[in-house]
Amino acid sequence: MEIGKTNKLRIARTTDFGFFLEDDAGNEVLLPNAYVTDDLHIDDETEVFIYKDSEDRIVATTLKPFVQLDEFAFLQVKQVNQNGAFMDWGLPKDLMVPFAAQTKKMEEGKWYLIFLILDEYTNRLIGSNKVNRFVHFNDVDVKQGDEVDLLLYKMTELGMNVIVNNKYKGLIFTSDIHKNIKPGDRIKGYVKQVREDGKIDILLEPVGY
Repeated sequence: MEIGKTNKLRIARTTDFGFFLEDDAGNEVLLPNAYVTDDLHIDDETEVFIYKDSEDRIVATTLKPFVQLDEFAFLQVKQVNQNGAFMDWGLPKDLMVPFAAQTKKMEEGKWYLIFLILDEYTNRLIGSNKVNRFVHFNDVDVKQGDEVDLLLYKMTELGMNVIVNNKYKGLIFTSDIHKNIKPGDRIKGYVKQVREDGKIDILLEPVGY
């Protein structure tokens, strides 16, 4: 059973509070009644996302978060308090980005690129805005012409900054943008070239198109 990821678990037993789900090792987690539907029965297998609720208990949900463990996402800050920024990630408990995990202080209502990690001290899921810690600049496993998955996150004078295949940093030069795109879009792109510094130039159409 992995916190921060979608798990396929067996319905082991029922309680007044919901269903207890079990993995192959016998570990149990509660699926609260709010997410129990009439088509679920004992011994059925169901896919759920595992995280910690507002009371710090490990629970399951059938809701689909906007990001899972070790993934990038472009999310909006709902509020900022003395502990950090709290982002909407599609679950009832907002995702915290501690101040120590922010490149600069986040502002309420704005959108930021984050990476979802499991905090080693609290065992809680948190976001980090310190993107360079999580992208790879060595052993790039894509080459010119390859189709890749893109997450667009920041427009500059040079062009649109993107995350490539959830691993690398890339750029679509302004001169290569021939359609409407915006930060937060998830689209396909094509490798124009891999630079010596490990960053990747990206095209929106196949090379030679």
